[in-house]
Amino acid sequence: MSFFLGLTLFLVCLPAELLNFAMPIWKNTREMRIEDAYKWTYQATRGGEHAVPDRETAKRWLENEWQIMGDGPAGEPEFVPLCADRQIGRLNLRAYKARGGKPDDLLDAFLVSSRQYRSEPKAFTDAWTELGKRLKTKGFGHITYKEWRRLDAEMKKNGYPAVHHSEPFKKAYRPAYRVLTLEQAVRLIPS
Repeated sequence: MSFFLGLTLFLVCLPAELLNFAMPIWKNTREMRIEDAYKWTYQATRGGEHAVPDRETAKRWLENEWQIMGDGPAGEPEFVPLCADRQIGRLNLRAYKARGGKPDDLLDAFLVSSRQYRSEPKAFTDAWTELGKRLKTKGFGHITYKEWRRLDAEMKKNGYPAVHHSEPFKKAYRPAYRVLTLEQAVRLIPS
């Protein structure tokens, strides 16, 4: 086990940095919806802790997904950073599995990442609010200020919880990943 197991990373993706990095990617992702932008922003600022109720649940969830995920988009990268500093990102299960990655190693990395990355509720709301301001000036694709307002009203009354990907995004891209810190991703991905 890593020396860093008990430490929390004090790195957080700043709102402007996050949006400057993510928005060009979102613009080029045809089936991206406001829920998907929300989820990206949430994961970039809060990590993956919300998806880890306990080790056994996380293990069952991964084992099930590992068996049923099927094929995904061609050329899917193994690691997709969520912010320019790359300190947090999504490790795509299909690419990891195709390279011979083991689910138990991924589970350990996911659990360590969920404890290492400092969840920042204020960083999320700051970035989400900044996204609304930017969309008020100019939206793109399916991500508009009207959609932002709709989702914001719904999420605000529930305390800004984690959300699922939109149905169009799920249908088009079949997302299957785990949110990892860069430190943990580097342990799993050969250079």
